[in-house]
Amino acid sequence: MPRTRHRPTRPTLIAVGLVAASLLTAVPAFAQDTQDPRIDPTTGRDVSVWPPDRLFDHQHMLLKIDIPDMHEPKFTASDTLTLTPIGTARDFIKLRAGKGLTFTSITVNGVAVPKTETPASGPGFTHSDGILNIRFPKPITPGQRITLVMNYDGEKAGGGGAGLTWSKDDPRTPEEDFLFHSQGQPESNHLWFPCHDFPNERLTTELVVTAPKDYQVVSNGRLVEIKRFADGSGRRTFHWLQDKPHTYYLVVMVVGKFDVVNVGGPDSKRPGLWMPVYGPVGRGEAIRDIFGNTPEMVAYFEKLFDEPYPWDKYAQILVRDFAAGAMENTSATTFHPQFAQGRRGSADSVISHELCHQWFGDLAAYKSWQNLWLGEGWATMGEALWAEHQQGTDGYQQVILRDFGREGASRGYFPRSGGMISNRYTDPQQRFGGSDNVYSKGGFFLHMLRARLGDEAFFKGSALYLDRLHLACAETDDFRKCLEEVSGQSLERFFDQWARRPGHARIDVDLAWDDAKKTLNVVVEQTQKIDADNPAYAFTLPLYLDYGNDKGKYVYLNIDTTKTDASFNLDAKPDDVAIDPNLTVLASSKIRQPLSAWLNQLQRGPTLYARVQAADALSEFPDPEAVGALSGVATSAAASDALRQTASASLAAIGARHAAASLTRSIVALVNNLAPADRVSAATTPADHAPTTALRAGAGAIR
Repeated sequence: MPRTRHRPTRPTLIAVGLVAASLLTAVPAFAQDTQDPRIDPTTGRDVSVWPPDRLFDHQHMLLKIDIPDMHEPKFTASDTLTLTPIGTARDFIKLRAGKGLTFTSITVNGVAVPKTETPASGPGFTHSDGILNIRFPKPITPGQRITLVMNYDGEKAGGGGAGLTWSKDDPRTPEEDFLFHSQGQPESNHLWFPCHDFPNERLTTELVVTAPKDYQVVSNGRLVEIKRFADGSGRRTFHWLQDKPHTYYLVVMVVGKFDVVNVGGPDSKRPGLWMPVYGPVGRGEAIRDIFGNTPEMVAYFEKLFDEPYPWDKYAQILVRDFAAGAMENTSATTFHPQFAQGRRGSADSVISHELCHQWFGDLAAYKSWQNLWLGEGWATMGEALWAEHQQGTDGYQQVILRDFGREGASRGYFPRSGGMISNRYTDPQQRFGGSDNVYSKGGFFLHMLRARLGDEAFFKGSALYLDRLHLACAETDDFRKCLEEVSGQSLERFFDQWARRPGHARIDVDLAWDDAKKTLNVVVEQTQKIDADNPAYAFTLPLYLDYGNDKGKYVYLNIDTTKTDASFNLDAKPDDVAIDPNLTVLASSKIRQPLSAWLNQLQRGPTLYARVQAADALSEFPDPEAVGALSGVATSAAASDALRQTASASLAAIGARHAAASLTRSIVALVNNLAPADRVSAATTPADHAPTTALRAGAGAIR
């Protein structure tokens, strides 16, 4: 779930009121409108990244690790990998293995193979440039089991949030408190154990880790046993078993000293599931409160997804020097230590995001990083769904608004760069950022699907997807076909234009009332780049006509051309017209209607988004009425955070314009001198449907 999190250059986590699920990252250099992004301009080579071959069925990994001294970033290990060839007999295997690993011996089905300088025709192994090559004593046919035992020493096997990171003694605490933690996503676990480090392979895993006195070890699956050494040293061996197959990048190991609390238990909303939270020593009761909503979240998602929680436990581990916000390792999510501070509910957006991943991304994984949105988009939707459960529709919309703000105009628009579903990258980290962000656009795309299909078909199709891709690796079309099967709708065009194409629609909307004919005339123009590769979007635009006194109705405009004109015969002129108040179309908009209409929409818009849209549009009106209305909202305790922050941003924008007009006059004096007028605004949402500074503020990367 994190974005660009495993590199030392990654931005530091920032705590803000709205914890974001997106991290702004630079758009790759090849994402330029002036060149074809599919090829290298100098060689003509296809720059797309395709999944590596699965030449072997990886069945089980038993990884034994001995950490003799936490004061040093060293360990010894034995990795026993059980697998079988696919397709044909094979006498050679290539695994990824980091440069911090030194292999001392390797056996194939009990037969030792020697270390050689270069790959040879006879049995042997080489390790260089991050690749471990092993040639077997003889070919092994499909169906025959291969047992590889790879013994090695590890030293600085990663670091900086990639692979295995060693945290030195924290000078703020008097006791020694060293810590190891792993981070595998996207392709970093090979830095501390040899593996097929790509998401298109699943296997069961077993970690048997020996650590010094007072240190605890956490990993995936269930705790089989803890053995204490009889020599009085206090050393202990922790045996963890993940007996349902998962992907290599989700394997986790954390070794440290913790306060441990169980937020589950028989009296919780989800009895029967062990839910330990591992936090800094001395923070036990605080983390019990902060993570206290976890059992209710589990029960809620189980019901919503029609799928029981799929793993043996759900551990949440706060680790020092964690370079991301959080990471959804199977049954054992790791968190940045900032989440040891706060109160109940303060971290719910991140907790719900990572928990949702246990179904979408872990249970149903993906075959390649181009399908990453199937996990990150769903995790964003999980945040929104939990907010809806707790706060109603306004809470749900606030999450969708918040994330679209990061996906919008401030991210840039590259109509020839890779879309949300794309294999055009030079580093898998790039898939966690970019202008078509898998977090924000992925969540919005799912929201659009929900709006199009309705809750019954959307959740039924999603449950079918979890059933069909249970413990498997999925592609986007797997999800689409499940939704089509339960809804009867053809969704290929929908997926193509909103998920595979880059960018999103940009629309100018002009509204005019003809009193003589009693018609509302609407002109909608798509202003994004339109060419052979990017035709005009096809969508239905809802318009809510407000007549006051809780009276209103919807009319709909079908659009599939650059410019669309329509007239609606009505009984009376509406007080205002809210364009797409439920955010059913991924589009940034310029809407022209009078000041009086925006004031009405601010006061009684049918949704949070409609009111936020009005608060932003009023920034274009240097008028006492607009300033007064915005001031009232900005200081209202009853208004939502999103609405208050948008109103405050609009007031600041008005003030900045006035200051630029005359530095000698205050905004109040200037506004008081303005003559009221029924001006028409070309109000542009500054950040594409999420206009406020607070909504655009960045937070830490979460996986």
